Amino acid sequence: MKPHCSHIWVLALLASRALLTAQPAPSFTEYPIPSGNSPGAITSGSDGALWFTEGANKIGRMTTSGAVTEYPIPTANSNPSGIAAGPDGALWFAENNSGKIGRITTTGVISEYPIPCAIGAVCIPYGITTGSDGAL
Repeated sequence: MKPHCSHIWVLALLASRALLTAQPAPSFTEYPIPSGNSPGAITSGSDGALWFTEGANKIGRMTTSGAVTEYPIPTANSNPSGIAAGPDGALWFAENNSGKIGRITTTGVISEYPIPCAIGAVCIPYGITTGSDGAL
């Protein structure tokens, strides 16, 4: 006797399709990035804007109305990868290629801090977050 798996799959697909079409499609708006680069990590800032890393060595800021400002990172090819709102109100980000942690204020002032590594070690920060003690 052959199993009837194909019939079950067809019924499941038809049921799924019926459920999906019965519900209204979600609504969303896309906003272009002026430089045309890909956004990476994203977080909300203390200023109410969304802050994100960009593949073009920039940190982006988007207001709730969709206005985007881009801030170049001083170290070339730093490859920012993660970003988090810090307890100081600034945004902190990992510089994957430069072995640094960056800080950007909500007014766009960037500072960079090298990660201390053991001699001969390679430091490649990828992400960042605030800990329970308030430290990053």
